[in-house]
Amino acid sequence: MSARRSSAIAAAPWAGLRTAAAACLRAWRRIPRAGRACFLIAFVNVAIWSVVIPPFMVPDEISHFGYAQYFAETGQPPPQGPVYAYSRQEYAALGALEFGPVYGSPLGLNRGIFTSVEQTALRRDLAANDYPLGQGGVTTATNQPPLYYALEAVPYWLSPSNDLLTRLVFMRLLSALMAAGTVLAVFLFLRELLPHTPWAWTVGALMVAFQPMFDFIGAGVNGDNLLYLASALTIYAIARAYRRGLTIARSAAIGAALAVGMLAKLTFLALVPGAGLALGLLAWRARGAGGRRALRMLGAGVGVAAAPVALYLLLNVTLWNRGSALAGGLSSVTGAAGSGATTITWHEIFDYTWQLYLPHLGFMNHNYFPGIYPLWQIWLDGSIGHFGWLNYTFPLWVYNDFQRLVYVLAALGAIGLWRVRAAIRPLLGLFACYAVMALGLLAIIGYLGARDLATSSTLFPQARYLFPLLAFYALAIVLATKALPRRWAPVLGGLLVVLAMAHSLFAETLTISRYYG
Repeated sequence: MSARRSSAIAAAPWAGLRTAAAACLRAWRRIPRAGRACFLIAFVNVAIWSVVIPPFMVPDEISHFGYAQYFAETGQPPPQGPVYAYSRQEYAALGALEFGPVYGSPLGLNRGIFTSVEQTALRRDLAANDYPLGQGGVTTATNQPPLYYALEAVPYWLSPSNDLLTRLVFMRLLSALMAAGTVLAVFLFLRELLPHTPWAWTVGALMVAFQPMFDFIGAGVNGDNLLYLASALTIYAIARAYRRGLTIARSAAIGAALAVGMLAKLTFLALVPGAGLALGLLAWRARGAGGRRALRMLGAGVGVAAAPVALYLLLNVTLWNRGSALAGGLSSVTGAAGSGATTITWHEIFDYTWQLYLPHLGFMNHNYFPGIYPLWQIWLDGSIGHFGWLNYTFPLWVYNDFQRLVYVLAALGAIGLWRVRAAIRPLLGLFACYAVMALGLLAIIGYLGARDLATSSTLFPQARYLFPLLAFYALAIVLATKALPRRWAPVLGGLLVVLAMAHSLFAETLTISRYYG
């Protein structure tokens, strides 16, 4: 082989990287400046949150970090056997950080380590237990697909130090980047639906960027962050294809977003039927370009979505030997009730799911939420802020005032929806597909909650489980502003963004006082 040919072969990967980087830069420049600003604001905001929150105080972060560390060290998901779940390094960190007493405090009374003496003891314990490879036992995360954890392996190895806490900082920044990507996807989604109202794109995106529970989850190592990003991208890609017409490239973009979601978290499967319906509707609308071409468009989306998932399933049952197609996780999402795995019936699942969002009805055999109304206490109050491992909250007046604000915004939203009804009428098919996606998510949350309640007698739902639908939250805020005359609508939008910023800052202050006060 000639020296010239060897040099060309060696330079090929770098040339490919330069080409990809140039394409990404061109795509970035095509995004409106306001969208780029929303992305950067969201990233900086969530990055600040990641510094404020102590290690492992984001819900389930210990499990997600353990999965990511195992994948980074071995190149495969954890086997989930009856062995220790985490590495000796992580166990030492949890002990030195006094994780148990802090996260387990029911009233949020125990603070994290703070003094120089505690910091010195932490470093000493980490230095004495620096073995990073765990055995990969079962945790709340290990039945999930590996894409998020494979991505987190990159900052894990790029960290300038092998110290666990330093690696955690860089891994959290990747989650912050995903949160910023979610905000940008919401901005682009609103641009597709409201092309003649540029201020609304920014208002909706910033309302998500300063949503404190979204920021709290985004600040930690948690697979939900890739789920939120994939969901927002799917919703945006469908809207773009619906408004501009389906092409092979746009169909492939929908398929790519679906593939990312399915490889991010099993919960995303709840959105797939609605997204599949949307893809079929888009192909039907494109049949004027020719039946065969419409089928090729549909095939591009389905193929791009299915190929990576099929590869994952094959690896799961062969090379990784994890026992089942979805590592035991398929039954946790679509398992048959009453099959012996649990003692709950389909009737009980329906009753539980109904009561999770709507009032208890007289014919229902059991009241699963006595004394509370989940729509307020779980979903609304949880979205306003149930922080840490759900063990510290705002003062009660904050929730009461926000409930009043929600009543006002709901009324304004209904008026705004009526005022823009003519513009929405051509999009009814699109919104029908979105409704199927939303109902699928609500149903799967209900199923999983009913199953967990039957097996462990614990309340399962948390407000963050609704965050794959954040794009619709942003749209609802924008519709509320449309209730006002055109000149005043941006003013209301700006006031709501300022309120969201204050809300996020209040939450950060509350978090600082919780752990360092």
